[in-house]
Amino acid sequence: MNLGIVISYIIAGMLLLGIAMMNINVQNSSAELTITQITRSHLTNITDIINDDFPNMGYHVNMSTSQIDSLDNMVLTYARDNEIRFYRNLSEDVNQAPNLITWKISDDVISSAKNPNHRTLYRIVENLETSNRDTTAIRNGVTRFSLRYYNTVGAKIDDNVTPPGQLKNQLDNIRQVHVILELQSQEQIYNRASGDGRYISSVWEKRFTPPNLNL
Repeated sequence: MNLGIVISYIIAGMLLLGIAMMNINVQNSSAELTITQITRSHLTNITDIINDDFPNMGYHVNMSTSQIDSLDNMVLTYARDNEIRFYRNLSEDVNQAPNLITWKISDDVISSAKNPNHRTLYRIVENLETSNRDTTAIRNGVTRFSLRYYNTVGAKIDDNVTPPGQLKNQLDNIRQVHVILELQSQEQIYNRASGDGRYISSVWEKRFTPPNLNL
C-alpha cells in the first residue's frame, strides 16, 4: 500500500472531522444565542410591569395611602419572600380607592413545561369597590421570584429584615424592596453529543425605594 495515499486519507479524515466539529459548535452557539435572546425578551416583558408597579405602590394619584383613612393608612398589606401585596391606584381617578395588587410565585410544577424548574408567577389586581379580581398568570419560563425587605435605605444585601407577613407595625418599617427574578429556557443546550445539558438562565434584580414607603 502506498504510504503517501494512506497519509492523505488520514489528513483528509482529520480535516473532515475538524470541519464537522466546527459546524456543531457553530450550530450550538447559534442555538444558545437564539434561546438567550428569547429568554431575555420574556424577562424584559415581565420586568417592565414590575418597574411600573413597585415604584408606584401606595399611590392614589397625587395622594399616598397614608392620607386615606379608609385604608387604615397602609401601603403594604403583606410581605413575604415569595409574595407581596400593596395598594396602588391604576384608574387615575382620584375618586376611586386604590387597587390591591399581589405578586406571588407558585410552588407547583407546571405539568406542560419541559423544564421542571418552571413555576407560575401571578399578578393579581383586586378592585376594592367591586371585589373583582383580574389574575395574570405568567408562565414564560419563570424559575425564581424572590423578595427581600429593608428597613434602612441603602442597607447591605445581607441586612434584609425578616419578612413581616401581615403585621402592620413591621410593614410600616419597610423602606426598600429588593426583587430577584430568574427565567430559564424551555429547552436544554448540549455541548456534547452525550451527557447532561443545561438550561439558559437570565437573572434580573433591582432594589426599589417607593416614595410612599419613605414618607
